[in-house]
Amino acid sequence: MASSLPQNLAQLHTLKNLTHLLQALQEAKKKFESFASDIKNKQLHQAIISLAVENNQYASELHSLILSLGGETEKESTEPNNESKKKIGEKNVLAACEKSEKLLVKIYKEVLNESYVYDSLKKIISYQLRGITYAFQKLKLLKTLQK
Repeated sequence: MASSLPQNLAQLHTLKNLTHLLQALQEAKKKFESFASDIKNKQLHQAIISLAVENNQYASELHSLILSLGGETEKESTEPNNESKKKIGEKNVLAACEKSEKLLVKIYKEVLNESYVYDSLKKIISYQLRGITYAFQKLKLLKTLQK
């Protein structure tokens, strides 16, 4: 019984970190959808929609993973929060996306740096981090081409 206690604590810690990442992905998705709704430039609009779709895919994967580990997640609200409702204008969208990218990368790295995370989980998280990073690289390239 005593040997299962540290394992249970480790799993709880892992679930907490994964849930935090899931919530960040869900919030970022809402922001990107809100940003895209205000964008007139078709290429920029499509790039931001792609970010929202990718965040949604990764959030769905994490949701399933959390449930398979015995965790629980709250139902994602479809209502945008106050921050994602703000109209920020096309000029500020890229800066806001970069801010979201930094936050997501930070949370992904925090999960990866945990000693409690199983190797199989680390592979999934690493894969998602590479995908997110690549998606943001495409957005940065588009920004460079527009200058």
